Amino acid sequence: MVKSCLPGTNIQMDLQGGQDYRCTLNAVFAITGGVYLSQLAEMVGVPGATLQNWVKRGFVANPVNKRYTRRQTCRIILIALLRHILPLEDITALLSSINHNLADEQDDLIDDSELYLYFCDVVLNLPESSYFDPQELAGRIETVTKPFAAAGLPGNTANLELLQQVLTTMVLAYGAWQLRDQATGILAQIKRKEQIP
Repeated sequence: MVKSCLPGTNIQMDLQGGQDYRCTLNAVFAITGGVYLSQLAEMVGVPGATLQNWVKRGFVANPVNKRYTRRQTCRIILIALLRHILPLEDITALLSSINHNLADEQDDLIDDSELYLYFCDVVLNLPESSYFDPQELAGRIETVTKPFAAAGLPGNTANLELLQQVLTTMVLAYGAWQLRDQATGILAQIKRKEQIP
């Protein structure tokens, strides 16, 4: 069984074997009702104090009974994975463009857990070589966002276009992070070789 992690987390799944990450994520929150700060910090690899700071700064709504909901957890995952490439101010501007006041879930255009799952649908089903192919990336994002497009909400055409732009930005940033990690790994190999007599 080939295990890999859901993007932005250390949650291992058999993604090559068809393990359904949507069902797994739903089940976790249906059973537990939420995750505690320590669990969330471990899941995303970000110190709990940093996560609490994000809540204090209004990037995420306050936890309920010390538990983070599926929606809050996914918002934190998105911030945590995007911060490897984008400044925090740019991440919050990106997420605010689609979900307005980040501390208020009532004005969200899309639930953050659905946004994260759309993101996973793109990056887990798109070859890395296609991250930077504009036509292939746009086609995949269009396919993934069909349920949003079909919802028929008022102003949905403009909202769909905005959602697709946000997803494109997120995928490109994620791809850049992956490339940076590859470059860093190759550089480390070069440095090790230079130190060997």
